[in-house]
Amino acid sequence: MGNFHSQRRRQSRLVPWICALAATSLVWLSGSFGTSASAELPMTGDPVLREAQHAETHAEPTDAELEKIARMPRSVSPSDLEPNPSVSVGYPNRGLLRFGMRINDDKDLRVKVGSLDSRHATGELVRLVEAAAHEVAFRYPRAQLTVGDLSRPGGGRIRPHVSHQSGRDVDIGFYMLDRRATPVNVHLFVRLNNQGMGKQWGNLYKFDASRNWALIESLLSQPTTDVQHIFVSNAIKRRLINQAVKEGANPELLMRAKRVITQPRHGAPHRSHFHVRIYCSDDDRPMCKDRPPFYAWHQRADQAPAISALKPNDS
Repeated sequence: MGNFHSQRRRQSRLVPWICALAATSLVWLSGSFGTSASAELPMTGDPVLREAQHAETHAEPTDAELEKIARMPRSVSPSDLEPNPSVSVGYPNRGLLRFGMRINDDKDLRVKVGSLDSRHATGELVRLVEAAAHEVAFRYPRAQLTVGDLSRPGGGRIRPHVSHQSGRDVDIGFYMLDRRATPVNVHLFVRLNNQGMGKQWGNLYKFDASRNWALIESLLSQPTTDVQHIFVSNAIKRRLINQAVKEGANPELLMRAKRVITQPRHGAPHRSHFHVRIYCSDDDRPMCKDRPPFYAWHQRADQAPAISALKPNDS
């Protein structure tokens, strides 16, 4: 009988410890499964899935939040008086496009066949691409820029991309040379090797460093629109930087190019085209959302000094 009571006393002492352990386990489990963003995602060899997983680890807005952002009133600005006052809503990889502007073919620019249904973007991006195409054609007569996917007329998901949702992304083909080093206009994307050469439909093409650097120079020199990213492979970046040094490019512009041109850390290396992304325009905030990096030459609207704080020589 004494043994029975002593055993019961030992069991009663263990009960609080068991309850505490169970409570701790429940808290840990709720923290582990409460948010999918904090869970570690399995690795995958698919570049599109890798980019999707990378996007999922960020705190993306929900559909309800996007709708709320889209309903927010906009302040009237001079750009609202233009024929196409576009609005980028949300993030590049989770967003919408309101009143998107369509990019059209002209003598200096062609939209490739596979991108005819995704040729809308913000007015800022369309004008940036058109201006760059015209400037390259002015310097190199008969040059034609090949434009790929931008966004759908209303934005949103466009396969196979994870981004290109809010009108601030565009894929641009390389200016190419033929096997005789003659400039040619190839209205398709040609995948290049580390030597800057590639084959398409039996034809051999080579990366035209001169015209492609002229394109980058124009994109990074526009005073009204700031480029945040130019995604392309490291091999192509080296050719561009070497060409810039050869031409004696402006040191500040060269510094910007080195920062902005990057090979994506997640997803495909971009060996067949440039993927250009611009920052939100001031008119589109707060509906439009940017993520870092924020470079020194780009001043965000929420970091700009108040007008009352400006001195006469600051404006």
